[in-house]
Amino acid sequence: MCATNNFIKTPLNYTGNKSRLLDQILPVFPKKINRFVDLCCGGASVGLNVIERSQEVICLDINKSVIELLQTLQMFSERSIVSNIESIIQKFKLSDTFNNGYDVYKKYVEGNNGFKNYNKIGYEKLRNYFNSTVMDSSTRSIYLLVLISYCFNNDIRFNSAGKFNMPIGKTDFNASIRDKLHSFKTGTKNKNIKFYFSDFSVVKEFELSKNDFVYCDPPYLITNAVYNTANSQNNNSWTDAQEYKLLDTLEFLHDNSVKFALSNVLSKEGLENTILMNWIKRHRFNVIDIDYHYRSSSYHKKNRQAHEREVLVLNYDI
Repeated sequence: MCATNNFIKTPLNYTGNKSRLLDQILPVFPKKINRFVDLCCGGASVGLNVIERSQEVICLDINKSVIELLQTLQMFSERSIVSNIESIIQKFKLSDTFNNGYDVYKKYVEGNNGFKNYNKIGYEKLRNYFNSTVMDSSTRSIYLLVLISYCFNNDIRFNSAGKFNMPIGKTDFNASIRDKLHSFKTGTKNKNIKFYFSDFSVVKEFELSKNDFVYCDPPYLITNAVYNTANSQNNNSWTDAQEYKLLDTLEFLHDNSVKFALSNVLSKEGLENTILMNWIKRHRFNVIDIDYHYRSSSYHKKNRQAHEREVLVLNYDI
């Protein structure tokens, strides 16, 4: 699974997802893993692609909406999911280029706005319906996936009141998103992978051993991504206290001979994560520099002149 085209895709364009870094990250993971735990899994792009080398994959995240969506996608057939999505598209009169073709909507496209003009009214009605209607978790998840498909950057964001607040985007439920859904469904079929809504610290209760492996991609302390802002899905922005709590959790794993890999950013545009830097230095953990431009898989080459230093921290030798 080294070729990018062979990676299992996630339908969630989750901020900070590592889908474009898999060819740098996966080669340094152990070849055989008993239980793999993906802490702060987001769209689960890493966990999905360790299935073949693991007996069991556990994906955890504190964003309940994301976990419920992943659980729903795992639970129902691809045909059922697509059928329900297409019903919602028709209900709110949104564009459907996959079934109807581009030419049907061509006259509504202006400049670089894509399908914004055509979908704006229907999208806002859909978003209002989603935010004001009580639904079971599976139905809510399908509606959320439709919103993601049509919103700006296909991203996920909720305000402090728990309302989905992403504006209209340029795309629709097109062939690319359908391909990702198909990849997810075929890649997880008959595989031992589970998705849990939980704080990362629960990993201490898993009684992991030296044959297990933990990967963690938390919010980065010195960045300002969507997932690192205060909202109802993530009660507080990522703070120093949470950074220390995470590092204490990883230290617990290390003390119990459990291998881990931590993705993070050490420096960015003049800012430095001194908490993490001092922790790495104190434990003498290994640091691999990642090409944050996502252009190369040469993870041994350092770029000390870059504005951002993205790294993978390991508590083992490779």
